[in-house]
Amino acid sequence: MKKDKTLFGKILWRVFVTSGTVILLAIAICIIIVAWQWGSNAYDDYQYRRQQNDPTYLHNCRNRYVSPNIIYHDGAGGYLYDVTQGRRTMTGITWICRSEDGDSLTFFSHNDKKGYFNRFTGKMVVPPQYEKAWVFSEGVACVMKQGQIQVIDHSGQGLLDKPFAYTPRIDDYCFHHGMCIMMGDNERIGLIDKQGQWVVEPKYKEINHSEKGFWVVYDSVWNKGLLYHDGREFLPCEYDEIKVYQNIFVRNKEHLDQVYDYEGHLINACDFSNIETMEYESDEYIRNNYYEIYERKTEVAHLRRYTSSDYYYGLMDKDGNPITPPYYGDIRAIAADRYLCEGPKGTVILDDQGRECKASKSSPQATWEGH
Repeated sequence: MKKDKTLFGKILWRVFVTSGTVILLAIAICIIIVAWQWGSNAYDDYQYRRQQNDPTYLHNCRNRYVSPNIIYHDGAGGYLYDVTQGRRTMTGITWICRSEDGDSLTFFSHNDKKGYFNRFTGKMVVPPQYEKAWVFSEGVACVMKQGQIQVIDHSGQGLLDKPFAYTPRIDDYCFHHGMCIMMGDNERIGLIDKQGQWVVEPKYKEINHSEKGFWVVYDSVWNKGLLYHDGREFLPCEYDEIKVYQNIFVRNKEHLDQVYDYEGHLINACDFSNIETMEYESDEYIRNNYYEIYERKTEVAHLRRYTSSDYYYGLMDKDGNPITPPYYGDIRAIAADRYLCEGPKGTVILDDQGRECKASKSSPQATWEGH
């Protein structure tokens, strides 16, 4: 090809050379970037394989101590690491769970199977063989194999002559005060000891262990009771709600909140969350100068209304003495000593003593027996 020596030819040639140079430079940069990424990935892969396979390697994050000398790394490919030996003692651990009472054996999961290791040595004690398992409590642990619950000791030896059927209705297969929640052959719930003997017969729909050692029992969804830590009855199954905090708070079928101490003594026969005064429209009229009209004057009724924990109302005098239980969905004053009370069975009018003023076939019993 003969080179064109005209001005146009020179410009065209320079454009061609510059474009070729830019293209070659771009190709070179792409090659360098690809080579750098390949080298970086290869190095990262090498480091990852080293971190996973090198028994002396300890990651610098996602580590927590399970005992003074044993670390659990809970990242990908979890493992136990003995800081005194400078090496891993167990690998392939998905997750662990320590016992709340400081037991030496700790639960771990490996390939969807559960077992136990000694948290002070980092060595496996009970191989991962169970579909479900719970932490050691009071020296024993509950495990599930083929749908059956067994109780094992620290060597993995079963303690029950006959295992119990597993149920998802129980999530706390742990021992408290020598007893564990378990389901009987009748598909009801009770409490067993470490030998599998019934301390509380399986007659409840549900049992939950609560604070201070009490057991909250359910005869049905809305019927709750309470047992002492040793299984003796504290309250029968006739309450809507039971909560154990600094004291024991209960709510009965009439929406009445009460408070017991831990010995079973009633310390508050009527607990409430709020007290409100009530106003009614009197026969006296006052002028509203802004609207230039006359309005009924409002007065404060003799009694007040108080509120239960589930937002029902009862009547109370000015000294804080309950006149009625919190049976009503709403209470309004219609006179100084008359109150319109709307209950689930109808509406009644009560006086200052809680007595019904007008008979009605649909009216509930308004008086609070025993008051």
